Amino acid sequence: MRKSLPSLVVFFVALFVYTEQKQGANFTSKNATLGSKDDHFDFMVYTQQWPETFRLQTGPEVQIPKNVTGWTIHGLWPSQIKKEAPNFCNSSWTFNESLIHDLGPQLSLYWPNMLKTNNLWAHEWTKHGTCGAPLAAIHGEHNYFATGLRLNAKYNITEMLATNNIMPSANKAYAYKDVEGAIRKNVNNMSFVMQCYWDKKAKKQYISQVMLCLDKQFGLLECDKYLSEGDLCWNTETIQYPPFQYDFN
Repeated sequence: MRKSLPSLVVFFVALFVYTEQKQGANFTSKNATLGSKDDHFDFMVYTQQWPETFRLQTGPEVQIPKNVTGWTIHGLWPSQIKKEAPNFCNSSWTFNESLIHDLGPQLSLYWPNMLKTNNLWAHEWTKHGTCGAPLAAIHGEHNYFATGLRLNAKYNITEMLATNNIMPSANKAYAYKDVEGAIRKNVNNMSFVMQCYWDKKAKKQYISQVMLCLDKQFGLLECDKYLSEGDLCWNTETIQYPPFQYDFN
């Protein structure tokens, strides 16, 4: 039975999920009649996910591509301190896949579309990427996705866990402190957010996402100074790290 939350300081809860919203936001003043919108951001949240847990949690609409073998990118999210993150910042800046054609092979491997009914690249760009315009490194569609891929190589969760003998297993469970420690020592001992999916029937938790907080130079920040996200892993329970099943049963 789950007992207590990890000791992260909760400053705000920001919702980063696969949902479509209409907020009619852009950088001009034409939305003044709808109320002003603050589109600046203070830091970024870089999130990677474990595809098998996403599949277990979401269901048959998830299909893990056969070429995917490790942790994948969920997104790079410009965020504000103590506020809900800005999103859908420029409705006229529509997603154009041809602009990232050269990145296609890498994106398919490290930032894949896994939902049969949703284009993750389009969603992440329109909701989050358009909010990165003030920062040159992620200004524009190509820069946004290219930067996300570079961060994936720099902060490789698959390797962080594997080098500490934490490998996907259908039977073995890992202590919270071992999983958390394996990542922490590879991120300069900075705090981060580790999310899990709790299977009520099995009474087990499955590692789902790791969220790192970054400054505008892409240096690591202490996440517990900025955010806590729902579905945190419970430090009183062991963690399941399930191997991939490429077809939903």
